[in-house]
Amino acid sequence: MKQPAVILIVDDSPEQIHITGSILAEHGYEVLVASSGKAALSLLERELPDLILLDIHMNDIDGFSLCQKIRSNPCFQDTAVIFMTISQDRKSLERGFALGAQDYIIKPCHKSELLARVGAHVRIVTQSKELKSAYRELDQFCHTVSHDLKSPLQVMRQLTQLLQEELIPAGAPSTEDTQIILKRLEHKCETTEAMISRLLEFSEMVTLPCCPEPIDTAALIQNIFAELTALEPDRHITLELGTQPLPQLSGDPTLFTLLFQNILGNAIKFTRIRDDARICVTASCQADVLLIKIQDNGVGFDMTASGKLFHIFERLHRAEEFEGSGVGLVIVKRIMERHGGSVSIESKLNCGTTVSLFFQTSR
Repeated sequence: MKQPAVILIVDDSPEQIHITGSILAEHGYEVLVASSGKAALSLLERELPDLILLDIHMNDIDGFSLCQKIRSNPCFQDTAVIFMTISQDRKSLERGFALGAQDYIIKPCHKSELLARVGAHVRIVTQSKELKSAYRELDQFCHTVSHDLKSPLQVMRQLTQLLQEELIPAGAPSTEDTQIILKRLEHKCETTEAMISRLLEFSEMVTLPCCPEPIDTAALIQNIFAELTALEPDRHITLELGTQPLPQLSGDPTLFTLLFQNILGNAIKFTRIRDDARICVTASCQADVLLIKIQDNGVGFDMTASGKLFHIFERLHRAEEFEGSGVGLVIVKRIMERHGGSVSIESKLNCGTTVSLFFQTSR
């Protein structure tokens, strides 16, 4: 049986609480009440409502301050907040929206308006929760399937290698076609195993805890660059860190390592056509946003295909040209979102690519 939506009414007027609560209870909602801001905070320590009807003007804690406290708690990120006010002051309403309220109701309000507004936001909250639940289930499914597939693939690759070792040295009949087939089989095992590993990384982005700490951005990038270029010692690749020192970031070291491994790995891979490959990392700050750009002079791509970016298993280049699984940029996007940031990409065919990372900063 479907549980009724839980509505918390916060108002220092007993009459308003009675009127509003009666209407909502008659229409199947579970109603909680608090006659002050302090009472609401105490109640929210043990209850998780779907929606809060919040009076702006109260004696102890005003609605704005209470909304700010509620929004600072991640537990209530899916809870809708509707302000109730006798004033239509534009600045007050704008302030309410800026603090995270979804809507407002002018008191006294008509029964039909109250039910319409509450019903609309409850549906949004319910759908959001269902979507997140389905998303978590899908991630868990991907993780389980990927993990279960990895072991038999490793066995297949080992058996293929063993067959190659045993078949040819033993002088058994072996045609050139047989050797080609074995090589292709081994290669397919390796690429599929790599894709599964990347899928596991992607699925872990939801469950992996995020533990922010100060990060030396320049040192992290230089270390990752050194590790990746060591795998291609015959290439000449230059890393430039710009004229201004890269600022320190606050983030999870594990996730940020994965972030820059994916971005620098792509830059190194797609500059393979250049005799003199260059990767330039710069930083700039505007208002409360820190922008870090990673620019390369690689093969680039046509921006008309940019709609494929950040979609899992989507690739802009053929596998015969550049290896890859089509998961890296999805991981980059998810890591940035988990840190309250965003990512965008600009490119031009045969002229290189620029990855822009936007981080929110506190003043």
